[in-house]
Amino acid sequence: MRNTLLAAAAAILLTAPASSQTITLASTVPDTGVNKIVVERLREELSKSLPDADIEVFLDGSLGGERELVDLVKMGETQIHMGVIHAAQYFPELDATLVPYLFPDYASVERFLDSDIGDRLKVALEERGNAKFLGTYFQGARWTTSNKPFRTLDELRGIKVRMPEIPLWIQIWSGLGAVTTPMPSPEVFSGLQTGVIDAQENMLSNILGRRLHEVQRYLIDTAHQQSYVTVMANLDFWNDLEDGEREAIQAAVDAATAMGTKAAYQENEEITAEIIKAGLERIEPATEFRQQAMPIIEKAARAQLEEGVYDAAVASIAAGDGAGGGSQ
Repeated sequence: MRNTLLAAAAAILLTAPASSQTITLASTVPDTGVNKIVVERLREELSKSLPDADIEVFLDGSLGGERELVDLVKMGETQIHMGVIHAAQYFPELDATLVPYLFPDYASVERFLDSDIGDRLKVALEERGNAKFLGTYFQGARWTTSNKPFRTLDELRGIKVRMPEIPLWIQIWSGLGAVTTPMPSPEVFSGLQTGVIDAQENMLSNILGRRLHEVQRYLIDTAHQQSYVTVMANLDFWNDLEDGEREAIQAAVDAATAMGTKAAYQENEEITAEIIKAGLERIEPATEFRQQAMPIIEKAARAQLEEGVYDAAVASIAAGDGAGGGSQ
């Protein structure tokens, strides 16, 4: 299946003009909400600064799942990728932002990415993923939807939860008692519909954009992860550009991601209301849920992360205490 997807993607991309002015962007994010805002602003800015560029966009996993798209940008089959799984694939020992319940807000995530370890993440992306880090935008906290309600770890036990293909998340949710099922994002709707899985965790924009709420009964405010999307470019493509072209693309990404982050806060409130209006029952986990989960989470995180990374993340979080809130 993997080879078939890559071959199909290559065939599609070969039909585009073979020049450095062809910019192909691919992602598994749906073409809705904040993602749509970011992509449209990015396209608008690139069209103004690079009027000869042919900009092609493939969203909602139309070229494959997360891992396939990470491979495509690494190989240069696509020029720009917007994704979340690259960290788990290339430098899981460095990326503390993968740890559930660790970061209280997106501002603390940004501080971590701007730290010395964040700089190492960007170097590792180039060396291991052949990709240039261009920026990030906030999508909101990750929630859980389910056809079986849970408020405590005891109630979570035995529920079949779809996980992205991120080993640390699989390990942690399994440790919390869930029956974890790794599954590419395009397959989640049918998995929920057929009962292969009972639940999934995701960004609110993905829950609505992929219509996952249509096959779920409960919206559970776990808010276990500050979710963001990383925008990156194939490194060979990037290095072959003229200085002015690189500056134009970086400026376009900066403008688009800033707009997306600003829009995310209001959008998440609106999406929550829309999902509840559609008939899902909102559940607030018990206070003890996070307290009981953290020892399991910290143990798993420290075992995966390079020594010092977890503590550096905690320090970056503490640095924001009293700083006046997150990026809004």
